[in-house]
This record gives sequence, C-alpha cells and structure tokens, in this order.
Amino acid sequence: MDDPNKAVFLSYSSEDVEVARRICTALRDAGIEVWFDQSELRGGDAWDTAIRKQIKACTLFLPIISINSSGRPEGYFRLEWKLAVDRSYLMAPNRAFLVPVVVDEIKDANTNVPDRFREMQWIALRDGQPTPAFVERIARLVARSGQSENQRHEETRHPALVDGTATSRAGVKWSIRKKLLLSAVSLGALLGAAWVINHELALPAHIAPYSIEDRRMTFASLPLEAPAADATGSQIAKATNDKVFSSLEANHDWVNLAPQASVARALAKTAVPREVAKALDVHFLIRGSVAHAPAGYTAALFIVDGETGRVLGSTNVSLSPGAQTSRESEDIDAALGLLVFYGLQVEVARARDKPDTTLDVRDLSFRAFVEWGMTRSANNEKGAYVAANPLLKRALALAPDDPLALYITAKINLCDCVEAWSTNVAEQQAIGEAAIERYLVSHPNEPGMLHQKAGIYQLRGRYEESIVVLDKVLKLDPENSGAAEDKARALLKLGRPREAAPLALPLYARHPDDQPGISALVAAIDYELADYSSAERIAQKATTQFSKAQLRNPNFGAVRLTLIAAAAQVHDAKVVAAEISDLNESVSGLTSIASIRKWIHPQADLYGYEPLFDGLRLAGLHD
Repeated sequence: MDDPNKAVFLSYSSEDVEVARRICTALRDAGIEVWFDQSELRGGDAWDTAIRKQIKACTLFLPIISINSSGRPEGYFRLEWKLAVDRSYLMAPNRAFLVPVVVDEIKDANTNVPDRFREMQWIALRDGQPTPAFVERIARLVARSGQSENQRHEETRHPALVDGTATSRAGVKWSIRKKLLLSAVSLGALLGAAWVINHELALPAHIAPYSIEDRRMTFASLPLEAPAADATGSQIAKATNDKVFSSLEANHDWVNLAPQASVARALAKTAVPREVAKALDVHFLIRGSVAHAPAGYTAALFIVDGETGRVLGSTNVSLSPGAQTSRESEDIDAALGLLVFYGLQVEVARARDKPDTTLDVRDLSFRAFVEWGMTRSANNEKGAYVAANPLLKRALALAPDDPLALYITAKINLCDCVEAWSTNVAEQQAIGEAAIERYLVSHPNEPGMLHQKAGIYQLRGRYEESIVVLDKVLKLDPENSGAAEDKARALLKLGRPREAAPLALPLYARHPDDQPGISALVAAIDYELADYSSAERIAQKATTQFSKAQLRNPNFGAVRLTLIAAAAQVHDAKVVAAEISDLNESVSGLTSIASIRKWIHPQADLYGYEPLFDGLRLAGLHD
C-alpha cells in the first residue's frame, strides 16, 4: 500500500478468497488503497508484525462475514478481527472504522462474530458482488477520514446497508419537528426521576437492535421534472432537487437514502417507479415537478410507495425564479418532513402484523413517534404520551444508546404540551434531560440535540451558557432558524436587545404571517428598544396569529401584555381598552399588576422587565 493511513484492510477466511479478491479489485479500480493478502503462508513473527502494523494504520477495517467464516471457530482472520476490535475501543464513538460486510445469506443470529461488530453498520452484498454503490460508500468513508471531527458524519451503530444503498443519520431539523414536537418549557429536574431514567437507560442490550436485512425507511430522491423549453424552470428544478437530496441526507436518523449515482444508473434503465424502487431496493421514492405559478414557480413533491407505485401523499412549495432563499429552504424541509411522515406511517402499518414480542428498536421507535404525533393531532396530549412512552422504554431496554429512541424520548418529555396534563412536569423534564445527555455522549455535534440542550439552559435561566451552545449549533447549521430565534431570545433576556434585533428581524421578514412566536419576540425587542409604535403593530399581528388557547397560555399570551403596554406608551387608548377587555375575557383575575406578575410565565419574552409594568400602569392597571 502506498499510504496505509488511507487504506482499507480486507479480512477474510481462506474459503472466501475469491469474494475478497472481487471486492479488492472493485475498490482498487476506484483508486482506493486496499490491504489484501493472498498468501497461503499466514502466521509467523514477521507476518504478525506486518498485520499488526497495517491494522493499526488502516483507515477502514472490512471483515468479510459469511457462512464460511462463521463455520470456522478458529482461523487467522479471527486474530485480525480481535486486533481491529481492540483498536476500535480507542476511537471516538462516531468514528467509522469497523465496517462488516456480509457476502451470502447467513442470518444475523448465526454470524459468530465479535459483539463489537453487532454494534456497527453492516453492508450486505448479494452473492458477494461489490456494487457501485458499495464502492462509492467505502470511498466516502475513506475520504472522510481526512476531515475534522465536526465535518465527519457519524457512520456507526445504525441499520445495515443492502447492496451499498446509503444509510445515514443525524438529527431531524424539519418543520415536522416544530409542528409535532413543540419546544420544551419550564425545566426543574427531580433528582429521583433523573436517577430512575438513567438507571433504565443503562440496561444492557441483550439482542442486536437491528437486522442486517433492514430496509425500513429506505428512500431514493428522483430528479424533479420541468418543462423542456423552460430554462429557468429547469434550473429551479435542479437547485430544488439538490436541496431535497441534501435535506434527506442530513436527516439520517429517519431516512436511509440511496446515492445519487445509483439513482442515475437505475433511471438509465427504467423510468417506471416500481422498477426503479426495486432496482435500488428502497421502500419509497421522492419525486416531483416544477411548473409556472402566478408568483414564480411551484414545486409539487410526492412520496411514492416503491412496492405498489401508489402516491402516498403530496405537498407544494412556492419558489422564486432567483436563487433559493432561506425561507424556501425551510419550506422544502417542512414539505419533506410531511412526506417522510407518510412513509413512517406506512412502515408502522406494515409492522402491525408482527408479534409484539418481535418488535425491534426501529419498530418500537417508529410506532412511538407515529402514535404520539397522531394522538396529539386529535388534541389528546396525555393519551399521546401514554401511547408512546412504554414503546420507547422497551426500545431503550433493547438498545440504551439508540439515537432515534433517545431523541424521541427527549422530545415527548420536553414538549411544552406536557404542562397540559402532567401533575409532575419536572419528572418528565428530568427524563428528557437524561435522554439528551446520553445522546450527546456519543453524538456531541448533533445540532438538534444541542439545540435542545440550549433550551434546557434557558429553562433554568442560564442564558449565557445557552448562547455558547447555540453558537455551536449555528456553526454546525448556519440555516437553523430555531437556534437563531432562541439566541435572540437569550440576548433579550440578558438585556441586550440591540444584539438580539439582527438575529430576530431576518426571521420575522422570512415568516411575517406564520410564526407568531417570532412576531412576539420582535415586538418585545422593539419594546425594550423603546420603539413603541413598531412594538404595538407587531404585537397586534402576533395576537391574530396565536390561537385562543395559546393566548390563554401565560407564556405565549404574554404578547398581549406587550401590546397593551406599547399601546399605552403611544397613547392609543382604543387599543388599550380593547386588549384589556380581551385579556380579562381570556384569563380571569388579571385585574392588577400583582396578579399579572403571578400569571406571566418565566419564559415569556418580557418576564421580569420592569418597563413592561410601567407601560401597564400607563394603561390603567394598578399594583
């Protein structure tokens, strides 16, 4: 090998030498350095020294797992496996090194491999034939070895690949998270509850959480179509297609995505959706088209069941003829979140016929998320939690470090909806916090969970620490509007509205009508900057965007206090009278400053800001 530090080490039993040779040739043809020994004379001091050196220096270790290897209780390859496993324990949890390759029909339970292999991502090559997708995958892993830790995607502890179709992971940043999983409020940790959840999450995994044949939530993103004569439409379709692919690829915990090169090869042979899905061995296709619309262009996106060719759901995204905007990127993320949820529901439905005792971690986690989301949509917050929580407990008993189960556990326990039903909110919050901390041990750079951790700091009033974490999130994901909003809110809480404004105003311009929380935040910033006219105007808009139930909430509903105080500052008596009347109608007993101080939530934007109460006094409210 020219550069053993950029090489792949192939480890195999002698009976699998032909398979190993095919894999070696395919990798070398792609320019990948491979350590592949074909000598019959293994063993001896010189050989041991060389082997140890190569395993210590190589980038990836590929053990070939087969009926042959599993049938041999002894063999030199088993020493190679031990040396590689020993080295893996010295590596960071998110470093891709062990990449087991299955080359025949052996089942997971019969593989006779080290336990460490069962924790890693497996690749299955039918009949031992290396596919282009497999070669692409290995090439990416080798290339990533030269990247910094922040750049390198986490590649281990996830379901298998079949024929090299990409499996990936990370945190979901789609708006489905914002719609189905509301941000957490008020955190007070109970030590006893924290001990209980940590004890539960520490249970050992007695079975492998995933099967090597796993093809659930496998997707391929097909190029978007556009009218042939429309050059602008074609450009928009290409840019949107790139965004769709990158968005799906970034959300690895939920989606296993086929490489674009593999999709192109499949489409070169057939355009029939069912045949494309079969060629790529995926369950779902994302496809769509771009067409003229009154305000520019519209992308119509669809999710197709690969088995039946049936469209499961669709949604539209408005696009401008110019460069893609941040707002459009968020809209595409939201659209994909909805489409992927359709696919998730199908996977859950397919698992309904499985015996309950055979459900694995993915079945349990998927079902928990769907049960929670669908039950919540029926306005049954407690029922949603009761349906999801036992499933997640079972999932974490099987695999205590499973990222998806931990993520969903954090979300359902830190959702502000918990306050609507729980008699001990702090208990749920402690469970959610424990799940976040466990997740971040092995995934320290996952933006979604870091964002949640920043939320915990804010719930505790530790705004400076929150900003440190949010800065890390924004460095990892500069387009994360939720992190930018929360940083602006933290700066406001610290009495730094002039620093908060440049973060919040672009978000308000991007979401003038559909994000009332951002509107309320900007109104609060304007109030602290003494721009009372603007504060009144934007707060009034926010009150029309929030629902009646939200306006009764002491957090969201505090925007009415901003509106009343701002209107009083500019002597708008008509608005003051109307809003005080609406406030008293929504929430009884708010007739004095003292009662308002007791009602307003500590997380409200202007909680504890004395000039707010000065404005309320101007409005006629008394201490």
